[in-house]
Amino acid sequence: MTSAVLTKPHQAGGPPRADRAEWLILPANFVTYLGNGIQLTGASLLVLQQQGTALSVGWLFIVMAIPQVLLSVPFGWLVDRFDRRVMCLVCDLVSAVAALALPIAIWQGADSQYTAYVVTFVLSTVAAAFNPASNALVRERVRYERLGPFNANFSMSTQAGSLLSASVGGFLIQIFGLMPMFYFNAVTFTFSAVCWILLGRKPEISTADAERGEAKTVATGGPVKRLGLLLAVGSVNITVSNVLLVVVVIEVFKQKVGIFGLVDALAGVGMLCGAALYKRISHRFSNLTLAAFGFFGNAALIAVEPLHIAALMAAIPFAAFSFGFAAISSRTLLMRAIDDSRSGRVFGTVNAVSLAAGLVVTISLSYLADHQSVASAFWVLSALLMVVPLAAIATMRGFYEQPQVPAGTAAAPDLPGEADATDAAVAPQPVN
Repeated sequence: MTSAVLTKPHQAGGPPRADRAEWLILPANFVTYLGNGIQLTGASLLVLQQQGTALSVGWLFIVMAIPQVLLSVPFGWLVDRFDRRVMCLVCDLVSAVAALALPIAIWQGADSQYTAYVVTFVLSTVAAAFNPASNALVRERVRYERLGPFNANFSMSTQAGSLLSASVGGFLIQIFGLMPMFYFNAVTFTFSAVCWILLGRKPEISTADAERGEAKTVATGGPVKRLGLLLAVGSVNITVSNVLLVVVVIEVFKQKVGIFGLVDALAGVGMLCGAALYKRISHRFSNLTLAAFGFFGNAALIAVEPLHIAALMAAIPFAAFSFGFAAISSRTLLMRAIDDSRSGRVFGTVNAVSLAAGLVVTISLSYLADHQSVASAFWVLSALLMVVPLAAIATMRGFYEQPQVPAGTAAAPDLPGEADATDAAVAPQPVN
C-alpha cells in the first residue's frame, strides 16, 4: 500500500474530470448506505410495533453503535495494512447474507424483536470495517486534485443513501409489506459488491508515467482532532434524528409510514440541493465558513420540527440543505489534512467516537422524550448541534488564516479565492 496518491497535474483544458474509479465508488457507496438505512428503518418499525416507546427504538441504535465503538479503531488499523477494495467487497457480501437472515428467521418463527437486534448487531460489526475501508479507499484511489469535488459527491451519495432509505423503505413497506424490504436490502449489498469487483486492483504507476509528470502529493495538514470532531457531530445528528423522527411522526403526530417516508424524501431533496450548491460556491467561501453556516442553519431549523407536522415538513428540507454544507465541508477539510497511509486509522477513530457520542446522546434524549416530551428532546439536540461545532470552528480560524507556504509542507489549505495547498501540491513545477 503506497503512502500517498500518485496523481497527474491539471490539464490545460481545465480541471480534471472524474475517472473510472469515481464512477464505481459513488454508486457502490450510495447503495450500501441505502441498504443500511432500509434495514434500520425496517428493524425500527418491527421494534416500535411491539414496544411503542422511543427507548425501544433507541436500544436498536445502541445495539448498532456498540460494535462500531469497540471495533472501528482496530479495524481502521487493519485497513491501513490490507487491500481496502477487498475489505469493502467482503463487507458487502457478509452484509447481504445477514440481511437475508432476518426475514428467513422470522419466517421460521423466530421472535421478530430479538432477531432484529441480532441482525443489526451483525451488520454493525461489518460496518465497523466498511466505514474506514471505504473512506480510505477514496483517499487511495481518487486523484488528489479531485478530492474536493469528489468529497462533495461522496458525501452526497452517503447522505442521500441514508436519508432516502427511509423514503424508499417507507413507501415500499406501505405497498408491499415489511418483509420484502429486507430481501431488497440484500440486493443492494450485492450490487455494491459487484462495483468493488469491477473497480479492480490499484494500477501501478510506470516509470514512463512518472517521467511524464507524475508526482507524489502530500497531506496539507491541519487540526485533525477538531476536524474529526466536526465530522463526528454530523454523524451524531443523523443517528439521533433517525430515532426522534420515527417517534415524532408515528407516535406524536399519529401519521402513517408513508408520511414518514415523505418526510425523509424531503430531507433527501434538501441534502441533494445543498450538495449541488456547495460545488458551485465552494471556491468563493472557505470550507470552515460553509461548515459554520451549515451547522447553525441545521440546528436552528431542527428546533421548529416538533411543533407540528406541517412545521416539520416545511423545515426539514432546509435543515437537510444546511446539513449538506456542514457534512461536506467537514469531510473535505479532514480528507485534505490526513495522509493516505493513516487514513484508515483516522476514519476508524472518527467513526468510533461519533458512535460512542451518538450512543450517549441517543439514550439521554430517548429518556427525555419518554419522560418529558419529544419536543424537548429536539430542542436539546438543536442546542448541542449549534454550540459544539461552532465552538470548535472558532478555535480553528487561526490555522486557516495563516498565509500559504511552499508546496510539500503543512499549509493552511482553505483560503477562499486562492489556490489551496491541495492545488499547490499537484501543480507542475517550473522548469529552469
